[in-house]
Amino acid sequence: MENGGPAAGNRSSSQVNSEALRVLPYTEDLVGAVTEFNERIRRAGAPFLLPVRPAPDWLPKVGDRQIYEEIFVVVQDGFVRGAYTLKRQEFSFAGRLLPAAACRMPISEAIADKRYGLVGPKIIHDALRRMPLLYCLGIGSLDANISRMLRAMGWTWRVVPFFFKVLNGFRFLRNIEYLKTGLPRRLALDAAAYSGMGWLGARTVRLLLKAKTARQGLPLAEEVSEFASWTDEIWRMCRSRYSMTAVRDSEVLNILYPASDPRFIRLKICAASRAIGWAVLLDTVMSCNKYFGNMRVGSIVDCLALPEDAPQVVAAAANNLEHRGVDLLVSNQSHPAWCDGLKKAGFFVGPSNFFLLMSKQLSGLLSDLDPALSNMHLNRGDGDGPIHL
Repeated sequence: MENGGPAAGNRSSSQVNSEALRVLPYTEDLVGAVTEFNERIRRAGAPFLLPVRPAPDWLPKVGDRQIYEEIFVVVQDGFVRGAYTLKRQEFSFAGRLLPAAACRMPISEAIADKRYGLVGPKIIHDALRRMPLLYCLGIGSLDANISRMLRAMGWTWRVVPFFFKVLNGFRFLRNIEYLKTGLPRRLALDAAAYSGMGWLGARTVRLLLKAKTARQGLPLAEEVSEFASWTDEIWRMCRSRYSMTAVRDSEVLNILYPASDPRFIRLKICAASRAIGWAVLLDTVMSCNKYFGNMRVGSIVDCLALPEDAPQVVAAAANNLEHRGVDLLVSNQSHPAWCDGLKKAGFFVGPSNFFLLMSKQLSGLLSDLDPALSNMHLNRGDGDGPIHL
């Protein structure tokens, strides 16, 4: 919900009265108004546009499913002035199942006309009315207008740490656009790549970890086409061990990571002849990515196990991706056990732009269970939309 924009300077500075704004479900009769709204915000450089049709492409409401999305629009005199998507899902709070929701893709006409600055607060108040246990996950920056507004409203925020492991030092140094913030740094990274330093460093770390793995062994990781009843047993074991974690039984996992989507690598991880956890991976060839250039990136996007089994699951997931030949491994994980598991597997902590913001009601509930807010299990799988790494 960006304020200002190229067209803002040509508009009156008087605010549109909040009472004139109504929030309605996105229905077929509003398609024309949404199309016109998209055109106005597109000219103002909007980061995204609203879906052309009301039914969400990602998580439509089907039957009595507990995980689905709804799109709501802010309307004034027949014109759409803003919108947001509510992703509903059940979460376990130390074993207690409660509905919660992510407020996704909020956007306001204020991006083109600052008279509509009250659309943003209208969206958040409406989302809270529908789902008090509300959060935003992803965001990208605490300086974004949505982040500043939510913090001003008393929302609590946490960073979800980012971890990376370099496997191909040359390609990493040549392609890591995120670090090439100026010509001197770009030249230094290119020089390091061609000197062989990156290759040698990455290979040394891999050899040390390989020797450690040979001593300790790895659990068995089996690729599966879908999640079955063994997943439900893992969920039953884990649901009370985290202060907050989204329901991850077989039904939900097969909705989020369907067998029909060939991008997802689903691992069943076993030790001592029993399933101890699972992981969902991606093996993605980037093309002119603003962070990773043209690297082949392996990502651990979702996972679950008991905290004490997290290092084994991470090691098995990382090993699978390494054998595929990726250049770089990445993951975002919130829980200390998963963070420690990544470090033990040779990952380093990098700068994270993956932020969690929680409503007062949600942070209040969590504070009673987990005063330090350190026992949550959240990762990319809980993010602000379908995974497109």
